[in-house]
Amino acid sequence: MNARGARPEPRKSSLAGSTPSRPDETTPAPPVLLRTASAAEPSERPRKKFPHKVSFYEDVEDTARVRAALLHTQVAEGSRSMSEFIHRAVLAEVVRLEGLYNHGEPWPGVGARVLPQGRPLGE
Repeated sequence: MNARGARPEPRKSSLAGSTPSRPDETTPAPPVLLRTASAAEPSERPRKKFPHKVSFYEDVEDTARVRAALLHTQVAEGSRSMSEFIHRAVLAEVVRLEGLYNHGEPWPGVGARVLPQGRPLGE
């Protein structure tokens, strides 16, 4: 409020009246980019589908050991990333358990949230 008790006029933004779809006349037009014949249209590019993300808890010392094993065997074993390294290790254990407890056959898949979530009681 000013000295006479009236509210001051609101400040106007320099962006008032312009929108991303209708810029004001003072905004220069963006440069036109030329496409080469080899550039694929967005609809033509194959979409990269990322694998399903899984996370788990682990002791810091165990994580350090996993990283060290990956670092020291990356070239010899061919793991390109920590994810690939862990995936190979887990699948090797799954194959071992299937051989031991399910006659070497894969078990039917189990959906997310079927296993108990969180820390087990009593820990």
